[in-house]
Amino acid sequence: MPVKINKLWDQLYSIANDNYAKGLSFEKIHDLLIKEHNDEILIYAIIKKIKSAHYAQVRKEGLTMVGIGCMFILTGFIITFSNFHSNGSITFALYSLTTIGIVVVFWGLYKILG
Repeated sequence: MPVKINKLWDQLYSIANDNYAKGLSFEKIHDLLIKEHNDEILIYAIIKKIKSAHYAQVRKEGLTMVGIGCMFILTGFIITFSNFHSNGSITFALYSLTTIGIVVVFWGLYKILG
């Protein structure tokens, strides 16, 4: 009996994963899976697994963006600090790099928080 359930799980998960890759929403994937099999608990578990993989990918992208934004901010700080003490121009680093860094950090936080 467990072999039959594993085959059913693999079949339904494959259908769900393929349709998710095509860009269908989770509700439409749920409707497609209901047409294939009427076990709500199994379909809920499959949708939950697809969602967790999706949100893990989005969190990873968000964390990468936060890291890149922090590097922009740090670079802006270092250039501003060194140019300030050498009487160089601090305008570019102070305003441009810091602003770009802050925007990228908030974009990454938006992706993380969803």
